[in-house]
Amino acid sequence: MKKIFKSALALSLALIMVFSLCAPAFSVEYKPTYDKKSSCGEECEYFPTIIVPGLGQSSVCVTDDNGDFLLDKDGNKISAFPAYLQLGKIIGKVLFPALATLVTQRDIGFSDAFADAIDMAFGINTSDEHAQNTGNVVTEKYMYPYSEFNDYEVETVNHHVPFERYSTELPKDHLYYFAYNSFGNHIDLATELYGFIQMVKAQTGHDKVNLVPLSQGASVVSAMLEYFPQVGDELHKVIFVVPAIGGSIIIGDVFNDRINFLKKDYLYNGFLEEMGLLDEYTARLIEVAVRILPDEVVMGALNKGVKALIENTMIKSTGMWALCPPEDYPTAAERYLSSPEMADIKAQTERYYQAQLHAHDNIQALVDKGVMVFDLVEYNIPVINVAERWNTMNGDFIIHLSSTSLGAYSANCGETLPEGYQQKNTHCSDPSHNHVSPERVVDASAGLLPDTTFYFNGNRHDLTQYNDVILKIAMKMIADDEITDVYSSPEFPQFLWGRNVSGILELTDAVKTLDKSKLSASDKKALENALANTQRTLDNNLASNDDLQKSEEELRAVLVKIGAAEEKKAEKDPSFLRRISLYFYENYGTNGYSEIPALAIRGLFAKIKNLFA
Repeated sequence: MKKIFKSALALSLALIMVFSLCAPAFSVEYKPTYDKKSSCGEECEYFPTIIVPGLGQSSVCVTDDNGDFLLDKDGNKISAFPAYLQLGKIIGKVLFPALATLVTQRDIGFSDAFADAIDMAFGINTSDEHAQNTGNVVTEKYMYPYSEFNDYEVETVNHHVPFERYSTELPKDHLYYFAYNSFGNHIDLATELYGFIQMVKAQTGHDKVNLVPLSQGASVVSAMLEYFPQVGDELHKVIFVVPAIGGSIIIGDVFNDRINFLKKDYLYNGFLEEMGLLDEYTARLIEVAVRILPDEVVMGALNKGVKALIENTMIKSTGMWALCPPEDYPTAAERYLSSPEMADIKAQTERYYQAQLHAHDNIQALVDKGVMVFDLVEYNIPVINVAERWNTMNGDFIIHLSSTSLGAYSANCGETLPEGYQQKNTHCSDPSHNHVSPERVVDASAGLLPDTTFYFNGNRHDLTQYNDVILKIAMKMIADDEITDVYSSPEFPQFLWGRNVSGILELTDAVKTLDKSKLSASDKKALENALANTQRTLDNNLASNDDLQKSEEELRAVLVKIGAAEEKKAEKDPSFLRRISLYFYENYGTNGYSEIPALAIRGLFAKIKNLFA
């Protein structure tokens, strides 16, 4: 029963985990101290840089009624994103209805209890009729440069954006982190960001700043460009990183009732495996285990849980509405924002809808003013299959490519553009430019910024922080103006590989603490060779993920031999569970175990009847 509840909760969490306004009318009620923080003079070669992070990449913590932080058993602040999981209360709410339902094989209050549990967990992030958060949460903000961060703040921010590993060339008194609540009020966030820019300018003495919006952070920047167009005169460079400029089809489908796991034939037959968050063994195990309850009970609980999550939390957050693609917004707004009590929220979301419609024009206006605008995007990964349209367009697991790339044209994942395809040149007038990716999947000439958009093949959105090349190029762009377009450096061509260096970094960090004096000469030599090969691969920005895997395996083998690392655990063989799951689905559909005997008897009688027919 516990596994069933956990798996059902995981499905609901996936909705959040993977997503997981007119300037003159607004006054900036933002009064930070403007004491100058940096010692640079007028000839400073660096521009101050503001990171605008993505979904859940800010520390939003739970507080008590007095505003004091709640702490876990280890003394750490409790996060409110994406939910506040009070397991004791949740189990207390669900346990008895779950047991009664299990015994009777009927829904004895289980689906209602499950929906209440979802509310208990996600309710911390709900908002009132004015889209203002009503939960006891506080966003930890940094009104000072990275050079003044304490150890806790450095660790918190580096968990999301690893400055320490990739920003050695940058003066830390010129780095800033704009923290915000992903469930927050979008007008407030755009206004705060504009005020934050004024603060940074005052603290550094500069009249222009760089912005680096990541994922959801791009929606905040997009709103600010619409409501505070004068900010274009205060920007030197904007570096979008996997930006949600056009929202995500995940939110578009969820807000339009196009959710895959609410279709039981898919839920019981491949949804969890194709999701990409579980290995097949675990996915098949859940498929087999969930049949302990009738399918009507399981689907009833999921439907009520999702309904509670969407209607009680998500649609009240204008931050979530900002992730709804403009083509999906009108029908979603009609569905959820038509009632009188939602009038204020609708008025606010309508303003951002206009910002989305104008987003490309607003970015082009920056370029026309001389602002350097870059875009770093990922492709060739289907969007997570929560969304109904997950395998109908190219994406990066969380956001579809046309959104992140500002309109690039592409073949679907696993497909290529037709033989003899000619690039569209929608935004490129130079006939000598070739903007079609080497594997003939993407036509970058259709994107708004064909000469300043870099593409990473096969990189997952949620693993961006482990692609060292994305981080290196972004930090290079922050540090100086040597890269002006996709032709500036052979190290950084327009089309690069997606790669994940987390495994290698874990091993190289282990080497740093290794006492090499105790190694034999041969082991020391083998380790030096493996490290040198690994470093050569890391230094090669054109190396693929396969190249990195080979280097990682070589280094791990040496470390395992000398006892400094463990062998990588082999994945459990899912074949037995796969056969069981497929057998039940092919013979008994989505029915639970308690329903199968009756189905089997009916099937037997049908066969006997046919024999005598």
